[in-house]
Amino acid sequence: MDNIYKSLWWRSRLAIVFGVTRSYRGGLGLRLPIAALAAIAGLGLFFGSAQAGRFLPTIENPYCPITTYTLRDVAELASSMTDSGGRPVIVVNLQTLRQHPSYGKFLLAHECCHHSLGHLGKFRKRLGGVGPQPFFYIAPALKQMELEADCCAVRMLRERHEADGIEAARHSMVAFGANPTGAYYPTGDERAANILVCAGPDE
Repeated sequence: MDNIYKSLWWRSRLAIVFGVTRSYRGGLGLRLPIAALAAIAGLGLFFGSAQAGRFLPTIENPYCPITTYTLRDVAELASSMTDSGGRPVIVVNLQTLRQHPSYGKFLLAHECCHHSLGHLGKFRKRLGGVGPQPFFYIAPALKQMELEADCCAVRMLRERHEADGIEAARHSMVAFGANPTGAYYPTGDERAANILVCAGPDE
């Protein structure tokens, strides 16, 4: 998962991805953005054609007006990216939305937040700055971006009175404990604590 090849690195310039994948230890967690790209790298090229994109199933995302595709055969639970034309896109795993609807709310909001907070642009800028170098050069920024997107999503869900989505997210992170939720990502404890703070006191 952590082996990043130059060919994949250069392809990432066409589709920058923040992905959520099936995790270890019984929870749901996040995968390193570039590694997530391995499963769906072709989507960035495919989405480059607006006509081709019309043949992919979509859903109405209640958290942002960004085209959100639903796919079955994709490893990631959810991913935010830009296509080859620079347009924002979100991809979610259809099975996840059906089997974990409460957590699905958090996933959709989380990916919307990556876009609204400008994370993809920031990631692309840092990526171009380091080139195909060891990923730890931008790892601290990735960690902060995930915490920011979590907080943004939690506040969005709170405003909509969707506490079940917040609790599902917290429960997922708690399952990781002191272990990181993905390569170079915050630990489960860090993210769970962050979610509680961002959710604020119970009314």
